[in-house]
Amino acid sequence: MKLFIKGKMFDKLDKVTVTGENDEALYYLERDTSAEGHMISVTGADGQKLGDIEQRGATGLVSFAVLKDGAEIAVVERKSKVSIQPNFVVKGLDWDVAGSIVSTKYKVTKGDKNIGTLKVALLKSELDIVDDADPVVVLAVVMAIRNMLFRASIAGAAAATAGAGIHG
Repeated sequence: MKLFIKGKMFDKLDKVTVTGENDEALYYLERDTSAEGHMISVTGADGQKLGDIEQRGATGLVSFAVLKDGAEIAVVERKSKVSIQPNFVVKGLDWDVAGSIVSTKYKVTKGDKNIGTLKVALLKSELDIVDDADPVVVLAVVMAIRNMLFRASIAGAAAATAGAGIHG
């Protein structure tokens, strides 16, 4: 199954439409601004709530929990704080997500089995999911990683801005 995530890779993700191969809306992701912390709801095209992506931790290296039917099914964490390679582990599902900043391609695996592949583009990213994987869960994991990368880019920009000041 191929899904297309509309919107810039490094934006705030206030509301994003996820479409199928025929450009039909399949899912919507929307940030809940009333929630404490950072929460993203995943709904189907019919408006039915399918899951949530919830930020854990307020500062430093955050993680995101993936919730379905109100139950936590996975926690997405970055493997290393110091690595420039964006590699993640999905606890609860035993998935690994490996990527390259240079190629903007990420692969979701469980052992030797491919779960899905994400090709990041400036305005519309492509998520290719294997047939037996739950598309809502794979989408939620990918969007959790997208949010971690966005937060890292904000932190990096803030650090660069702070470092550019004049020190006496």
